[in-house]
Amino acid sequence: MGNTVIWSVPILIALFIRWRFLTPSLRGLLIFLSLAVIIIGGAGGFNYRYAMTLLPTLIGAVMIAFSRRMELDGLTTRRRHFVLIALALATVVNSKLAMDLAGRMALHDPIDRARVIDDEPFYTKFDTGPEDLDGWLSSAGIGPADRVLVNNLPVYFYETDRPGLYYWCGADQYFGPEGERPIFRGRTDDEVIHHLIKELDTRYIFSDLDLSRYDVRFEQFLADHCRLIAQDEKGHTLHALPDTFGH
Repeated sequence: MGNTVIWSVPILIALFIRWRFLTPSLRGLLIFLSLAVIIIGGAGGFNYRYAMTLLPTLIGAVMIAFSRRMELDGLTTRRRHFVLIALALATVVNSKLAMDLAGRMALHDPIDRARVIDDEPFYTKFDTGPEDLDGWLSSAGIGPADRVLVNNLPVYFYETDRPGLYYWCGADQYFGPEGERPIFRGRTDDEVIHHLIKELDTRYIFSDLDLSRYDVRFEQFLADHCRLIAQDEKGHTLHALPDTFGH
């Protein structure tokens, strides 16, 4: 999360070392923040937006800790302000360099390259679904009552009233009435097809080229056992399971 936020790690360690000197409220905050860092860092690493939820808190904690330390060391207010401003500027520069690096790396990826060199306005990068998602699904032959397996694209539930089963291939988990359950783990491909169609009543898979790459088996399953029935210019894909087209 950047060269500024990394300072939160030794700060958290130092606070744990001084545990017996902390107030109960500060202890509770320290435990909560540490658990958040561990959970988000461990389970949400594939997507930077989860880390961004911690960014304001951790930057604030670093700034406060630095300011407090400098105050105890007797630095003047002017010098403290200079250090904090320099730290803020370093954060901005680091973010800019990280964005530049991500862009240059994407230029070497055949899938990402087209997205980097296009001339779309910046705001369109935040558009997470096909234009007229409901119409896009209908034009592909998806009926209003057809249940769709949705691979980590919540826009499906925001923009349509269609039935869907939320799934994340990166962890092989779908979220149903009984909680989180795997689809591929412990099953052959034929068993997966049967499970989806007969038990989950799901005949279509809505995903994205980039998201599908997070699990090799899921990506290969789409290529080997499903038919691509729709794909938009942004890389969103819609596949049909074999039983839906008579094979």
